[in-house]
Amino acid sequence: MITTIKSNRLVVISDLHLGNPFSEACRRVVPFIKWAAAQGYDICINGDGLEIAQSSFSKIATQVPEFVRALGEVRKGGREIYYIIGNHDLLLEHFLEDWGVMKVSPFLNVISNGRRIRIEHGHIYDPFFVKYPVLYETLTHLAGFVLKAWPAAYRLWIAFEVWKSKMRYKRTGIVGEHPSFCEAANELAQRGFDTIIFGHTHHPGVKDVSEGAKYFNSGSWMISSHYVSIDSGAVALREFNRENQ
Repeated sequence: MITTIKSNRLVVISDLHLGNPFSEACRRVVPFIKWAAAQGYDICINGDGLEIAQSSFSKIATQVPEFVRALGEVRKGGREIYYIIGNHDLLLEHFLEDWGVMKVSPFLNVISNGRRIRIEHGHIYDPFFVKYPVLYETLTHLAGFVLKAWPAAYRLWIAFEVWKSKMRYKRTGIVGEHPSFCEAANELAQRGFDTIIFGHTHHPGVKDVSEGAKYFNSGSWMISSHYVSIDSGAVALREFNRENQ
């Protein structure tokens, strides 16, 4: 299992949730993957690329084959594809490895132009997930039934979560972010990482943490088209706009 790599050009995306009744990420992410490969980037999917907990068979049947074909084309073109396991695709770890298209890992330590970058999905820092794993899984599956009946419910939930979490903004610097994620990023920075990249929360943003390091969250392609780019050690949060590329 590969957990340490060297890459001077890498893009990181997360939380596509392909197969989720709400997710329309495939129509945007396939052009993005092709664009990134044409620009010479390796690609890292930072967890929850596919959806098991809240999946819709019809969505999986229509979205996943197109997604896999795009990744296969990129791989044949000589670019590397890395897949970090999240909490919604944990059961797919061996299935993903068997595709032979991507390198599957629980996390990645990236060396880029001498800088150390840590990429994790981040669910292990979610206090609700850690303290109440059975309840978390039960509610996730129940939410899946709601989404199948009313996909727009997810957008309403995210709007409510952002509104509720604005009180946390001064502590985290990212609207919607629980302080535990910044605390985890601080700890990783103290271990010598210059940049820490999580997904999971679905809230894109950037925050200064300890030791002069920065914490990035790449957000979710269910909601927006944000990605994190790594160019010879320089890290930036960007949003993909097909018309402007």
